[in-house]
Amino acid sequence: MATGVLILCLGKYTRLSQFVTASDKKYRAEITLGVETDTQDREGQVIAQSGNVPSRLDDFTDVVSTFLGKIEQVPPMHSAVRVGGKRLYELARKGEVVERPSRKVEIFGLDIIQYQSPVLTLDVWCSKGTYIRTLAADLGQRLGCGSHLSQLQRLAVGQIELSDCHTLDALAKVFPMESFLNANQVLDLPPQILSTLQIQRFVNGNALTDIDTESKNFEQAFCVFDSDDHLIGIGRWHTDGFRPECVIAQRES
Repeated sequence: MATGVLILCLGKYTRLSQFVTASDKKYRAEITLGVETDTQDREGQVIAQSGNVPSRLDDFTDVVSTFLGKIEQVPPMHSAVRVGGKRLYELARKGEVVERPSRKVEIFGLDIIQYQSPVLTLDVWCSKGTYIRTLAADLGQRLGCGSHLSQLQRLAVGQIELSDCHTLDALAKVFPMESFLNANQVLDLPPQILSTLQIQRFVNGNALTDIDTESKNFEQAFCVFDSDDHLIGIGRWHTDGFRPECVIAQRES
């Protein structure tokens, strides 16, 4: 049901996975109106049906646009979110339903690709943590007919698009080095270049206070490079200076 871009981090680069998953995502979502399921997607059990499905796209274009911007989402019961120390999907499999705190996500873009009643196809550009099946279910609730996610394709993770990827079948047959992307291409983070002396202190976990910068964004992570554009690691500003979040390599002298 779900296909598309999946970035795999191998070896020491697995340390970068948290920064990869933090990137914005783009999806193509197929939403079937008039049918609700307990998982909010087509793999769940049908729990409600409605014949009150819009016949024309013009009937609900304005409703779709209300999901643009920062919105609140309640994570679905069939998800990996923890509540009270338990994964929600573990509770859901036991037939339990618990209160889940909502979370803020952001929808940067919603493009309607087509509508052939009862199936609506959308391209969604969104922030980390957005549940597309919850977006689909919430849209159905707002339309008054219910809906579920029937197909999903991830079009992009950060700067990496489908055209940059290889299928699993292709990789099973041949695994050429050309298949690998440079970490610099994958990380959608601003750069910070350090001198040789600064790198020596950085990789040892020391706070750097001698970096020229116009603003110290404590929420922003930075890709740290040497003067030859080799990726050293990821750094972030703290109150005592610029510190490593993770270290990938130390430039050889």
